[in-house]
Amino acid sequence: MSASAPGYLLNAESSYPSKSIVVLGASGSVGSTTLSFLRSHNGSQEEKIILSGVSVHSSIDELRRILNEFSPQAAAISDSSVFDERADSLRADFPSCRFFRGEDGLVEMIGFCRSSGADTVLTAVVGASGIRATVESLNLNFKVALANKETMVTAGPAIENLLLAKRNEAPGDRPVIMPVDSEHNAVFQTLFAVKPEHISRVILTASGGPFRDRSLETILKATRKEVLNHPTWNMGPKITVDSAGMINKGLEVIEARFLFSIEYDMLDVLIHRNSLVHGMVELKDGGYLMCASTPNMVFPIAHSLFYPDAVPARHKEAETPDAWKPIDFEPVSRHRFPGYALCLQAARAGGTGPAIFNAANEIAVEFFLEDKIKFSEIPRLIDSVLQDMPVEQGSELGLFLEADFRARSLARSALKTIRGV
Repeated sequence: MSASAPGYLLNAESSYPSKSIVVLGASGSVGSTTLSFLRSHNGSQEEKIILSGVSVHSSIDELRRILNEFSPQAAAISDSSVFDERADSLRADFPSCRFFRGEDGLVEMIGFCRSSGADTVLTAVVGASGIRATVESLNLNFKVALANKETMVTAGPAIENLLLAKRNEAPGDRPVIMPVDSEHNAVFQTLFAVKPEHISRVILTASGGPFRDRSLETILKATRKEVLNHPTWNMGPKITVDSAGMINKGLEVIEARFLFSIEYDMLDVLIHRNSLVHGMVELKDGGYLMCASTPNMVFPIAHSLFYPDAVPARHKEAETPDAWKPIDFEPVSRHRFPGYALCLQAARAGGTGPAIFNAANEIAVEFFLEDKIKFSEIPRLIDSVLQDMPVEQGSELGLFLEADFRARSLARSALKTIRGV
């Protein structure tokens, strides 16, 4: 693929159907859907996908169910204190499984599974904690089914630099990235269906969350219950909060910038209430290519695991278009969603701007879920950190990890300022 073509760094032309996978974040929404797909996938012996390794943060009961059902050879528990409390019992009950401790353990497990024949890592860890594991997977030339947007948001230039260096290696020795987020998977499918010179604009869609019809005044008064009541998707609490303020979509714009090597001027977002069209490519003649399906994560997950082959069977979740609700689109109001506007501002600042934004947002959402701040105070806390922490330019991974660390510390100390105490 030409170095000027959108998505060329993904190395998709070297992709292959997955045979043995490691699922990071198995107890979350994407991880659970992945395991559900593996459970229901009854293809031929050649099409079967083995679960080689798995990670959870602290959900030991769920980990036990996974170990009993799939018998992976490796498991990581990223919460070190939970590992220390429960690992001995797990080792006694599952002697054929090797257990790994903490975030360092995620990285170690990836290397162990690679040496044991695994070919794919599906990264569904929520937050910046998935960065090191994703980088290790790329360094070991895995196919990475990427559902951890924070890797690209926090360390986009460093990942881009890594992938550029990998382009100098033989095609079979390069890592492959397959986007798993529904919007980016849809963009991938449409981008690769048209010649690069025909592309004018790439559009991500957004449901608009629970406040798409609310005034700014009522959004500012939103309760925790209202924030967590997403109208379309069943997701974890962190992503649901991000979606309520449209911050999740701003993060996805940054992810798209680095995944597809597309400048921000070519990226846009439209609200699409029924979440049937997940992404679009606008052509230079004014036509559009759209990728649509029932709003269920099994579609992008299975596509990423089988590409370039077709998914061998129709998903039971699929509906025919005559059963779909109306398809319409509307622009995003930056006035009503100030967090979204701040995210795009940080994106265009470049360098460590997105890393600072993402870290501050993760702490702000953590505070909100702990009832320490109001929903309306999330963008205020983020803005405070953005104002106080200068953006640095560069492409070394350490620069972005340091910015992430410093921004988290600054966000925690900004709580009193935000609350005016």
